This record gives sequence, structure tokens and C-alpha cells, in this order.
Amino acid sequence: MTYYRLHQNSEPVIQKKGKIAISLAIIFVLLALSVFYLIQINQLVAKNFELHNFQKALKQNQDNAQGLLISSMQMRSLNKLEQAAKALNLVIIEKANYLKIVPGFFALSE
Repeated sequence: MTYYRLHQNSEPVIQKKGKIAISLAIIFVLLALSVFYLIQINQLVAKNFELHNFQKALKQNQDNAQGLLISSMQMRSLNKLEQAAKALNLVIIEKANYLKIVPGFFALSE
């Protein structure tokens, strides 16, 4: 009788194999999800570095464009224009006289 009670309380071999299979499946799924997570994080970090490099390049290009704009403005500055006027023997105006327009009076041409 003792032998019968011992086998009666113990689980059948099929149930033990089923629990082991489920445990292994859960472990495999967790490992697969961990690997997938690591791959996704690695790709995210790589894209972040790439974005950072593009932002640096954009900043450098903006600085270069601003430098070119400043040099262009210097080329068009009043000093350069005065030097060009002297080189071309143009007359420098000391004082400018402006035409005063009285509101309400207009000249009509025919």
C-alpha cells in the first residue's frame, strides 16, 4: 500500500515533460526578446550618433554660410564702393540736396 500511495502523489512523467517543455519555451522566448531588445537599442544608438554627426555638419555649414554672407557684405560696404569710385574717377558728393514734395501738388504731363 505504501507503494501505491507513493505513486499516487507523484505526477505522471508526461506532465513533468510538459512542464519542462513550457519552462524551456518561456526561457527561449525571454532570450529571443532580450536579443531583439539589444539589437533595437544598438540601432537606436547608431542612429543617434549619425544624427549627432549630421547636426554637427549642419552647424558647420551654417557657420560657413554666415562667414560668406559677412564677406559678401564687406565686399559691398561703403569703403569698397568709395575705393571703386576713386579708381573710376567718379565725383564724390559732399552734401546731398533732396527735392521737397508738397502734398497735393502734382505735375501732369500730356
